[in-house]
Amino acid sequence: MIAGIEHRGFLIQECSLPGETRADNVFPALADGIQVSNRRFLLVYSTRGWRGVDDNLSIVYQLRDGAYDGRVVKEGLLTASIDDWNPLGNGTPVVKAHSNARAFGVPKGAVIQGRKPPNENVFAVKWLRVGRHVDPQTGFMLGVPETQAWLAAATTAAEWVQFRLNDDEDDIEILQPVEMLRQKGFETSQAFCEADVTFMSSAYGRPVPFDAAGAQWIEYAGFDGGRVAPLKYVFNADRGLYEWREMGPLTGGDLMEPSVTRHRDRWVVAARISVPGEKKVKWPPAWAATDDPFGEPLHLFKPSGPKSRAPICMFTCPDGTIRLLGNAPDLSPYRHARNPLYCWNIDPASDFAAAKARVIFDGKAAGVPIRDQSGVIVDNGRLLPHAGGDTQYLLHRVRPGATNNPERAGVPVNDRDKSGAGVYYATVRYSEAFPGEWAFNSPKGR
Repeated sequence: MIAGIEHRGFLIQECSLPGETRADNVFPALADGIQVSNRRFLLVYSTRGWRGVDDNLSIVYQLRDGAYDGRVVKEGLLTASIDDWNPLGNGTPVVKAHSNARAFGVPKGAVIQGRKPPNENVFAVKWLRVGRHVDPQTGFMLGVPETQAWLAAATTAAEWVQFRLNDDEDDIEILQPVEMLRQKGFETSQAFCEADVTFMSSAYGRPVPFDAAGAQWIEYAGFDGGRVAPLKYVFNADRGLYEWREMGPLTGGDLMEPSVTRHRDRWVVAARISVPGEKKVKWPPAWAATDDPFGEPLHLFKPSGPKSRAPICMFTCPDGTIRLLGNAPDLSPYRHARNPLYCWNIDPASDFAAAKARVIFDGKAAGVPIRDQSGVIVDNGRLLPHAGGDTQYLLHRVRPGATNNPERAGVPVNDRDKSGAGVYYATVRYSEAFPGEWAFNSPKGR
C-alpha cells in the first residue's frame, strides 16, 4: 500500500555535454533508469530542442552513486543527433532524432538462485530512431503525422547498444556499439524480423525478466498498422551479449506504446489507443492478460477509463499492485490533456478497473515557471526498479506545449518557459519495506 508520494523537483535539470546544454537551446526530456550494481544506478534520457513538436535529439546516460538521485559519477553520450543525416541517399539532409530510451540487464554483483549468473554486468539500452525535416525557411520542424508520414515510415527503427560497468564503477565500457535492432537470423536481410511489418516503433515500458535467472527478457513493441507484439531477448553466453531471438503474434490495429509486466502467475499488457484521424478523441488504455505472450494474439479488453490522449505506462510495484501512470483530462481541474500526472491502482481481476487516482505532480499548482498560454505539460511517468526498502523512485517530464513555432500554442516559447522544462521526480513511500528487485552477496539470491 502506498503511504504517500513526495515530489522532489528536478532530477535532471541540464545536460553537461557540449551541444546538449541549455545554452545550446536543449533540455533533458524522456528518461528511464535501472540499478547497475549494489551502489551504482544508471539513468538514460533523451535531449530535446525547441524547433517543433517532438524535437528529440540525442541519448545520454548518467551513472549515479548510491541512489537514482545520488551524485552524478559520469555523464556520457550513447548516440548523438545530427542535422545532416541522409538515410534515403537522395542528398536531402534530415534530422536524426532519438527518444524513448529503455535499459535492462542484471546488475554487477547480483546473485540469482545462489550464484552470479553469466549475464551479470551486461546491459542493453534500446531507443527509437526517426528522421525529421526542418523547414529551411523558418527553422521549424515539420510534424510527423501530417506532412512526413512517408519519411517516418522510411526511417523509423529501433537501435540499441550493449555495455558493462567498468571495474572501478566510474563509467561504462561498450560491448556492442550502436546498431539497428534486428531479430536473430535477419542481420543482413532486407527484413529485420520474421513478421510482415515495415518498421518497429518504440516500446514504452522497459523490458522485464522472462525467466528467474534474468537470462531472458520480454518487452512489447509497436509496429506499423497500429499493432503490438512481444519480443524476447536471450543472453548468448558465448558472445557475452543479448540477442533478439523470438517474436510473438501481432495484435491490434489501433495500438501504440505498449508495456508489459508479470503479475502473479500471468503476463499483463497495456497499450495506448490511437486512431488515425481522431487525434483529439480521448481513449482508455487497452489491456490484456495472458499465460503465453508468444502463443496466440492477445484478447484485448477496453475498460471505460481512465480516458486520455497522452502516453501511459504500467508497472507491478513492490507491494504486488499494478499501477498505471498517465494523464486524464476528465479529472484535471484545468481539463488539460497532460496536467496533472496521475497514478491509478489497476485490478486485473475486475476487468482492469482503475481506482485510487493519486496526483503525482500538478505543474500549475506547483508554480512551475511556464506561462499558462504556453501550456504546462506533465507526462511520461516512469516507476524505476525498486532497490529495496519502503521507498521507490518515480520520474517524469515537465515541459511547455509551446515551441519556437507560434502556431503550436499560439505563442512562441520564451526563456521563462524553457527554464521549467526537464526531468522531475518523486519518491513513493510504502507502508512497509520490500526487498529490492536484485539481491547482492546473498545465498538466497533473487
